[in-house]
Amino acid sequence: MQFNKVSSKVGYLLSLALTLLIASCVPLNHNSHPITIGISSENLILKEPIVSLLEKATGSRPQIIAKGSVSLTKLACAGQLDAMAIADDMWAEVLCPDASWTNDSGTLYGSKIQFALPTETAKKLGWHERLVSRAEVLEALQSGTVKLASTLPTHSNSGYNTLLWLTRETIGNSIAPEQITAKSLESLQPIYQNLALSSESTSYLAEKLTRNWQPDTLAALYSFLYAPDGSGLYLHNQKISVPRSLTLIDVSPTIVVTPTWFVTTRDTQLKQKLIVEVFEQLKAENPQIFSRIKQLNPPVLEAKVETTPVAAVHRTLLENFHPAIRQKRWLVGIIDGSGSMKGQGFSQLLSAFGELLPAERARANFLYSPEDKFSLVVYQGSSAYQLEGGDRERLWQALERVSVKGGTPVKAGLIEGIKAAQNIPPSYSMEMFLFTDGQFNNPLDTQLLNGRTPRYV
Repeated sequence: MQFNKVSSKVGYLLSLALTLLIASCVPLNHNSHPITIGISSENLILKEPIVSLLEKATGSRPQIIAKGSVSLTKLACAGQLDAMAIADDMWAEVLCPDASWTNDSGTLYGSKIQFALPTETAKKLGWHERLVSRAEVLEALQSGTVKLASTLPTHSNSGYNTLLWLTRETIGNSIAPEQITAKSLESLQPIYQNLALSSESTSYLAEKLTRNWQPDTLAALYSFLYAPDGSGLYLHNQKISVPRSLTLIDVSPTIVVTPTWFVTTRDTQLKQKLIVEVFEQLKAENPQIFSRIKQLNPPVLEAKVETTPVAAVHRTLLENFHPAIRQKRWLVGIIDGSGSMKGQGFSQLLSAFGELLPAERARANFLYSPEDKFSLVVYQGSSAYQLEGGDRERLWQALERVSVKGGTPVKAGLIEGIKAAQNIPPSYSMEMFLFTDGQFNNPLDTQLLNGRTPRYV
């Protein structure tokens, strides 16, 4: 059996829990708490100018939440943000269509999604130093000549726009919601069922690529993350070398996203200050910052432009991504049910699974696929056991009934989780997650963490 290392990085399930934790901590009373601004990765270059202008306008320093556009939009929908600078205004239309948010930003600038491929492969394909058509990219991905490294379309702007770009090759520039069906998306199945790498975060995907960029991996990242000569990627303002020489692939048509800002507060006085004294003053008071942005995101000179689809198209494509395109998945969750998880710890864990297991919530989060399976192992006291549940709803009910108590036998949990993983059919993509507060009462050994388990099974 192919078995990936057990990782303490929880992935999207834990990120949902952390999002809920942050949301619960963000105050709404501005008389005693800071103003809260959400800024996505595409706009973090504007963080200090926004803070400076806001301090000048209000006399207080705001709280900045740096997350992806989707997570920030969800926080804004829940009333937990006063304003946000995100990657694309379509997320507001899709995730919170009834919101009455103020958006007068127009297009602050354009961020190009840049493809890159190891030079040796680019030369073999004849893609080196020339404009490559979308049809060529699609054919290479469908045939398996190259594999795609992209963020998740359902949770990341770069991944979604790459998916939309590929979809338009077969459906066309002008897409109606009824055109997006399992049948019309069939051509994308071999691409998204055999991804090279994926992530919710564009910057985290870039970080993974700096450690493992295979010769056949075509990456879709924002252009400002690449060194112009393809020698590295910029992570947290530091240039990190990549394992092999890259060719930056210019494609036709170009994929461009347009960062924008929304004022989401219901406080009329604060809303006016944010609009007039902060966001409308960004360009006027920070010409050097916008000059730098222009260097990182040069204007697209191509005449061919694709219009932005209506929100119904975006929503339909997102809803169809999991069930119609990607490989069916089996998630193994190894869950800490010890006494130290009592209270906030287990409550956050339930909040995360509550966004994934109940079908209605999973659909709302664009996480639902009817073919997905789950195995949940709880470890507590001195042993571990697998929760019984024939479907996601019953499994969710069983998880809600877990009573946290006893010690933290993480080794027993991992052994039970690995046993469950070994019974998963090869037609599924298996993912294993360890959920814990980290207070172990028994040691882990290297063999177990590397998935070498014959003496335990």
